[in-house]
Amino acid sequence: MLAEYLTELQKVELLDAVEERELWHRYRRLGDGESRLRLIEAYQPLVFKVVMRVRPPEAVLMDMIQEGTIGLIEAVERFDHERGVRFSTFASYRVRGRVLNALQRNREVARATMAMASRLADPASEAALAAVEDAAAAEQVRRVLLTMPDRERAILRATYVDAREPRRVAEELRISLSHFYRLHKEALTRLRGMVHDGAHQLGEARGY
Repeated sequence: MLAEYLTELQKVELLDAVEERELWHRYRRLGDGESRLRLIEAYQPLVFKVVMRVRPPEAVLMDMIQEGTIGLIEAVERFDHERGVRFSTFASYRVRGRVLNALQRNREVARATMAMASRLADPASEAALAAVEDAAAAEQVRRVLLTMPDRERAILRATYVDAREPRRVAEELRISLSHFYRLHKEALTRLRGMVHDGAHQLGEARGY
């Protein structure tokens, strides 16, 4: 997927000052959707540049590029080209902020879920059950742990509970670093799905 993205990125035609000024005029004054899309396309290389400066984990690189693109779209929609501020400067702040927020959310979800998973390691333990206020949430976590492949579970625990380096974990599991990152991403996807489904089910049970 990254290779395909980079190939498409190389095809992007950059704007000269006159063309960009005309696009902003047509978008802001006339509401021209094609001009908006052309501006977003032309600044895709900026998104990639900002994301790579942040240095996100390889496993979530494409996710962060997508987040950065959302930040770029927001920047295009909010930018006032008549204030004398360069769009690249304005957009860089919004893209970087969006990416950093997304990375923080990823870490918080993974850490919170793994902390709960650690407390629920023994399904028969009354103490573990008492650590969770809502039994439905506890059951949801157990279900995910039971269905998650051993390697994915080990990778999440090593990364978010033990705070170990990916390379060392990959060596112990006898897999390549790229394979480690693929499994890491798949495990995070399961966790996100669990958090989303669990919240939805709890909301329905409580009449939200």
